[in-house]
Amino acid sequence: MTSLPTHMRAALLEGDRSVRLAEVTVPAAGPREALVQITTSAVCGSDMPHYRSTPQALGARAGVIPGHEPVGVVRVAADGGIPEGTRVLVYHHSGDERCEHCVAGEPMFCAERQTLGNHRHGADAEWLVAPDASLVPLPDDIDDAMAALIACNFGTAFAGLRKSGAKEGDRVVVVGLGAVGLCVVIAAVAAGCSVIVLDPIAARREFAVELGAEAAVDPLETDPVEAIRQRTEGEGAEVVIECSANPHAQRQATQAARAHGTVLLIGSNNSMEFDPGVDLIRKEVRLLGTWIFKRHEVPAIFRAVRRMPDLRRLLGAPYPAARIADAFRAVDRGETVGKVLIDWL
Repeated sequence: MTSLPTHMRAALLEGDRSVRLAEVTVPAAGPREALVQITTSAVCGSDMPHYRSTPQALGARAGVIPGHEPVGVVRVAADGGIPEGTRVLVYHHSGDERCEHCVAGEPMFCAERQTLGNHRHGADAEWLVAPDASLVPLPDDIDDAMAALIACNFGTAFAGLRKSGAKEGDRVVVVGLGAVGLCVVIAAVAAGCSVIVLDPIAARREFAVELGAEAAVDPLETDPVEAIRQRTEGEGAEVVIECSANPHAQRQATQAARAHGTVLLIGSNNSMEFDPGVDLIRKEVRLLGTWIFKRHEVPAIFRAVRRMPDLRRLLGAPYPAARIADAFRAVDRGETVGKVLIDWL
């Protein structure tokens, strides 16, 4: 093994939309942990609430390296673990590895859950210490950029669409066309669904149509619920997948579903207002939440990626690590369509 550096570049959030590239000590791996040299990370929409937070609200999190979509190479392996030199993505939730949830490949439900970029240092750095159990070896035909998309956005979209029960011929409404929403569009089109999209940003709507959406609605110019009903014989959609985390849009999502329809919430929000009697009970609508994909879904996700070449269109040129502040700014302003990647090499 070659000698390791003692210091590394790492991003730190400072509050009020400020991110700084700092020099910090390279962490040491503990028992059952590996040291991964990061090649690619990414900026996620879920990073934005912390990026936009005040310094006071950030508190101790200001000292935690952000990022939860790491791709890299194992440089120091855990005893008996994934070997040195293996290219991996790092699953961003870890647990005690013993509880029923961890054993089932769902460590996000563990009572001792730790999340990269939240409870422990995350992906936006040159080196990352991660539990060996969180390492996912990558096949040769899935490159680092695609792996970063899988690590959160596509994995989330794939698992969510699967949970919704959407099937060939269903009308699927996708609300919000960030990277997750666009991944849902690609996956739903590949599944043979008829896709309708809602987003106030014209470039995102146009891109979704290029990806196979059959109709696109600007919710600021048109009543989206009425527009969806007009396109579904007055009934509403079989499946509505809400990716925006906008409380008003979440209410519209429940209104846009037909009788016996399904509303799947992906966008994370602190509060939501709807009329359960009208929006859910009297239509017998299923309201589901979904989080990140499960570890046991990884093989299926890899197979799905190989069938969806349009996913490559979500991957733009990565930002060099020295411009990580620009990468966060671009996501914050909605200036990009697709996934914002960071190159750490």
